[in-house]
Amino acid sequence: MVSGIDFASDALSRRRTGARLFRQGHRGAAQRCRGFTLIELLVVIAIIAVLVGLLLPAVQKVREAANRAKCSNNIKQMSLGLHNANDTWGRLPPMSGTYGGAFFAPLFWHLLPYIEQDNIWQAAAVGGVIFPNWGSLNPTGTPQYLRQVRIPIYQCPSDPSISKNCLDWCNGDASYAGNFQVFGLQRLSTSADPVAWDGQAKIPTTFEDGQTNTIVFAEKYAACNGGSASPGGTWWMRGIMGNDNSFPADRLSGVFAGGQGIDGTVWFQGTASKFVVQPQNYLASPGPCDNRLATSPHPAGMNVGLGDGSVRFLSSSIDPNTWWIAVVPNDGIPMPGDW
Repeated sequence: MVSGIDFASDALSRRRTGARLFRQGHRGAAQRCRGFTLIELLVVIAIIAVLVGLLLPAVQKVREAANRAKCSNNIKQMSLGLHNANDTWGRLPPMSGTYGGAFFAPLFWHLLPYIEQDNIWQAAAVGGVIFPNWGSLNPTGTPQYLRQVRIPIYQCPSDPSISKNCLDWCNGDASYAGNFQVFGLQRLSTSADPVAWDGQAKIPTTFEDGQTNTIVFAEKYAACNGGSASPGGTWWMRGIMGNDNSFPADRLSGVFAGGQGIDGTVWFQGTASKFVVQPQNYLASPGPCDNRLATSPHPAGMNVGLGDGSVRFLSSSIDPNTWWIAVVPNDGIPMPGDW
């Protein structure tokens, strides 16, 4: 039989044990809820910074690969458009001139109907004649003028200079240029006479060295102030008639490898015409970005379109002689091994 004293003693013991367990549990909870120390927080931040540093170059490489593919596809569409134009009119468009029902316009204007931009081409109709000029209005009203219309195929997403040097055309910037040796008249390649800007080229007649061995398009920065004059670069509608007449071409025209503009710009020929990869300070005047050369926004090389409609990525290490052999469509010189 349990006495009252024993019962009281047992109850007191249980209370002490419960209090001890409560204190231990409270301390454990407090320990479990303890926050990070400053050192631990700095270590975590350092680890995150290292991971970001490792990941960022990989992300940039993936983004550049995607942009380069897009740029390549643009050239592909332009090159196929050339073949459609040739099939339609029996010859290729001029570097600048009259072609296919349109008067006094550059190569990129004449390509519009063959790259699914016929509505822009038709918008310059005046009395049934396609006559593009600085005052040609955009039928949609926004932007106001055709010279300000963005043609997606004419812009490479890797080009860092788009809309960096424009005056009033801006979205009209372009990232590509045509080969004067193909679309111009080679024997007058230093003349500003409009006749020199229409080589009357044809597929396959003009391409005596083979369409797969001849460059027709190359990449070229939209803004590039070094070289002949500033501002300089590439504008898809440059080379039309207007108050500030640029016909047949000037320092803002999509041209490489020959020709002389009405402003005195002379585009490089021969080995001196080899393209430049990722020129820095492209807005500097004078500067390392020369608007008389093809210029690539991609590391290690440049996309070019060939006469057969294909696209090739040329390494920046290609020999200048090989480059020029590929530019001239009828020099009769076999392609070197680095082609």
